[in-house]
Amino acid sequence: MKNFKLLFGLLMSLASVIVGGGFIMADTVITPLPGGGTSMTAGTGEATEGVFSKGEGEGASPDLYMADVDARVTKISQMRTPIDQISRKSGRSTKCESLEVKYYSVGNRPIKGEVKTALLVSTTADRFALELVDSSMLDVQDTVRFVGINGFKEDGVTVDTGVDFIALVISIDSNGYRVCQPINGGANNVGYPAIAAGTTVIRMGRAGAEFDVQTSVFSNTPTPDTQYCQKFMMQVEESTWAKMSKKEADWGFSDLERDGIETLKLGMEGSFMFGSKRKFRHAISKQLVYTTGGIYWMVGKNITLGTWDDTAGKVIITDDNLVDVTKDLFTGPGAGNRMKVGFAGKDALAALSKVKSDNKRIDRPNVEVWDLKFKSFESEFGEMLIMYSEMMDLQGKSDEVLVIDPEYMTKRYFKGWTRENYNFKELAIRDTQAVVLSEESCIYLANPNAHAILKLATA
Repeated sequence: MKNFKLLFGLLMSLASVIVGGGFIMADTVITPLPGGGTSMTAGTGEATEGVFSKGEGEGASPDLYMADVDARVTKISQMRTPIDQISRKSGRSTKCESLEVKYYSVGNRPIKGEVKTALLVSTTADRFALELVDSSMLDVQDTVRFVGINGFKEDGVTVDTGVDFIALVISIDSNGYRVCQPINGGANNVGYPAIAAGTTVIRMGRAGAEFDVQTSVFSNTPTPDTQYCQKFMMQVEESTWAKMSKKEADWGFSDLERDGIETLKLGMEGSFMFGSKRKFRHAISKQLVYTTGGIYWMVGKNITLGTWDDTAGKVIITDDNLVDVTKDLFTGPGAGNRMKVGFAGKDALAALSKVKSDNKRIDRPNVEVWDLKFKSFESEFGEMLIMYSEMMDLQGKSDEVLVIDPEYMTKRYFKGWTRENYNFKELAIRDTQAVVLSEESCIYLANPNAHAILKLATA
């Protein structure tokens, strides 16, 4: 019975801390009392045998406390800080062992490209050197189609109208140009048509010769990048006089703390979206400071939203425009998943809200996920969830939508959300009590082409 009272008292103390919104510090100890209750006291920093501490619990299960703290933090200003909200609610938040986080993105060779330098027609050459805007799209044994350039019929003389010219990459010269042999060119594969600069090329299947047993090695090595965790902090204080004085409004320390968390989260949202990744020495203290990079700068696509109407003097967005936007958003190398989330400035959201769609497959009912409310647009290419972002307006991006693939957004924390109490009177500093809220964390986007910036069309 005595053991039951001790265990019950211990569990009740833990429950009161969690429900009450407090937190047990790393050196706080919970001591069972003889009568069956418990006592929580500040420790000396030394390990105490037989007592439960946050440090020991965190060592056994690092995510135990973070899950609970995140559940409470996400209840504050979630609609004003959607990036922070999703990072905590999506389950993609993990601990890191350093303030400098290395991550990897896996790209894919582009299938579509563009000719950089024009080629003149030839009736005598059996090969030609092709310079592309991005030569990495083609390798030896790849076949390539030149869009809009007519090839020849098998007689090598008659133009095959409507059938594009195709060539085989047979080598790479010292300049990095792809040396190509005509496939449907002149007779006996000699001769080829003129190819203008800017011609679109499409990479197709590889074609090996009879005795070929090897081909160019396919290499898709993940590309490393780094992100820095930033130490976000907020300090809330209340003087003894303020605590004792009668107030016209019921405004206490818990209200100050909640307001402090909201202010801290708004600042974090700005850094997570638009911060600059830097590491430097503080000009006064000479201590090291890390600032995190914003995910806005990590996206790989830029897409125009709508068309400008000179008569109306505004941007017009139609069903056809939205289908084209989703086509660009959800297709191409590394385009990611078939659901994206967008954070819109007020002008961009207003333009999207004015779309009068008769197609319910495009303009769908509102969706709620991660405790956030979104407007949904869907086509055969994928679904796009969009909500208003105050931070986009504050950062001068009211005509833009930041679109991310949440599956490729990750949050890392070096030190999770903490709440530390200080009695400055006991420390002989000033007659106040304070709470310091802090988190050392960062967010990054992997696979840049899975994310995009939508920008309203202009005149």
